[in-house]
Amino acid sequence: MRFSVFFIAFAIGYSYSLNVLAQRSEIWREKPGTWLLNTGLGTTKYTGDLSELGNIAHLQLGLGVNIAATYRISQQLSYRAEVQLYYIYAHQKYTRNFYNNLSFRSLNPDIWTGMQVDLWPVNDPHRATIPYVLLGAGITYMRPKAVYKDKSYGLSVLQTEGVAYNQLAGIVRYGFGIPLLANERFRFMLEGTYTHVLSDYLDDVSSVYPDRSSMSSLAAALSDRRAELGTTPNEPGEQRGNTGKNDGYFMVSGRLIFVIITPGQRSYRRQIGR
Repeated sequence: MRFSVFFIAFAIGYSYSLNVLAQRSEIWREKPGTWLLNTGLGTTKYTGDLSELGNIAHLQLGLGVNIAATYRISQQLSYRAEVQLYYIYAHQKYTRNFYNNLSFRSLNPDIWTGMQVDLWPVNDPHRATIPYVLLGAGITYMRPKAVYKDKSYGLSVLQTEGVAYNQLAGIVRYGFGIPLLANERFRFMLEGTYTHVLSDYLDDVSSVYPDRSSMSSLAAALSDRRAELGTTPNEPGEQRGNTGKNDGYFMVSGRLIFVIITPGQRSYRRQIGR
């Protein structure tokens, strides 16, 4: 008899707990009007005049960290705004153009906003994980530097190609993400993006070698670095970069997403007077 009473009490308590969990889960279900905060940490890969994508032995990977806010406007569409700090670098000694010996490194900020589109509605009961694509635009501040005689120098102010380019450049970003783990309020995603920079001077290299006779000795040394290898410098007008294609970078990151508030949670807070 006592066992039966205990079993009934346990069953009632267990059913109640499941009901509470179900209600709580429903409160945090993502719907239009939901705000999310997410942050990412990942690795970057620069693409441009000093890179060689086919060189697997020397990928020259950098690092990126960002934080973003997302607002859901429909079952498949969200607004997203993000700020990011990314480090990229490259050295020609690892490419077929090793004899030119150019290099750069850069720690840059960027900010962008755009759309995140889920491939299926988030209320689809038959899909536990829903991948997404993203597309947006923004700006970045380019700060290319190079090490010369154990010191780091900013390249943009030296005008190594005889060009005063704008360090502030537009960007276009697109990518793909897939959820890996999730609970009521936290999710972990893997995301890959490519950022197309609307400038060819992310690496301070774009067109041809300038006439270095009117440059300072430092600018001339960093414009053509063949002398460090003991070889003959390039003549003015010889090819230094590729003007036919702008620079950019890839980033693959792990992202932690936190559900800040949903319409269901707002309604619940109003009901309890908080």
